[in-house]
Amino acid sequence: MKLFLIILLSISLYAQNSLYFFPKDSKKAKNDIEKLIKDSKRSIDIAMYNFGNKKLVKLLLKAKKRGVEVKVFYDKKDVNFKSIDANTLDKKLHTKIAIFDKRTVVFGSPNWTKKSFKNNYEVLYITDDKKLVSKFNNFFKSLN
Repeated sequence: MKLFLIILLSISLYAQNSLYFFPKDSKKAKNDIEKLIKDSKRSIDIAMYNFGNKKLVKLLLKAKKRGVEVKVFYDKKDVNFKSIDANTLDKKLHTKIAIFDKRTVVFGSPNWTKKSFKNNYEVLYITDDKKLVSKFNNFFKSLN
């Protein structure tokens, strides 16, 4: 019984469910996204309407150089993704989703632009809830 409680406590300590309200929490949210990019080992999948935050793009390029598979779908061509596998779609892409190592999802209303993180009222959620992550992974697969 003690072992079960220790395992349960360990799982809950590592579970991530964070809700951010911009502009108040935008700095913390951006720091957490940067950490997720830096800590990713295998893959980063992004579907983003507008992606113009140059620091996040630089971190994605560094992740790619570390051997992380980085895929980006976007609607507007505001950023030069250079060597990142980035594509536009034939339909309007209005989502704002990032999946890290197929295990953690960031989603909400903000585009990854300087304006969204600095000036806008936005809501962002980060979770590693397995059911939600699975649904987001399936959605991302449907974009291919």
